[in-house]
Amino acid sequence: MKTRISLGSAEGFLSLCLRNDEDDYVLWRQALAGGSVFFEAGGQCVGGDDIARECTLMRDGLHVVVESGETVHFYFNAMPLDDYLGVVRTLEKLYSARPALLEVLDA
Repeated sequence: MKTRISLGSAEGFLSLCLRNDEDDYVLWRQALAGGSVFFEAGGQCVGGDDIARECTLMRDGLHVVVESGETVHFYFNAMPLDDYLGVVRTLEKLYSARPALLEVLDA
């Protein structure tokens, strides 16, 4: 199964959702005007505003360390390079106010 990507800006929000199945997903959302970044990880009971402390993005997946110290792991399934680069660009926009939070290893 291929990782499904939903990204865009609508209703005043910039959002990115990566989903492998109903319970295996990660979601970011931020008001277009800026401010806090909401992060949620399905199946891991993690969610809230500005809870991400580190986000490491690699060609095969990502790791997000949240404020509790827990690490959320999400692995991509058959993600084409163009889609991956779109994810990189969107996360760079979401974390433009805190660029040190995002580390991209394979761009």
